Amino acid sequence: MKARGPESGSPIRYIVGLVSLIGAMVALSAGGLQMVRTLERGGYGTSSIDYAVALLALGGGLLGLGIALLIWEVSARHNWRH
Repeated sequence: MKARGPESGSPIRYIVGLVSLIGAMVALSAGGLQMVRTLERGGYGTSSIDYAVALLALGGGLLGLGIALLIWEVSARHNWRH
């Protein structure tokens, strides 16, 4: 079995990471605004608050995915092994 050489960077991984981060910023902003509007109207326990929480969860997931992909990409490009 051959030892693996240094892994080269992937532009697809880099682009998907950046798009995920941009999507996370949009989703987190929209979820925060939706949450504020719903709570100002006294909408506790309504479907609007569920929508706001879903947007915030989506934003958090995209943020985690984007950061993980960019860390993976940078470590592959600079040959950082742990």
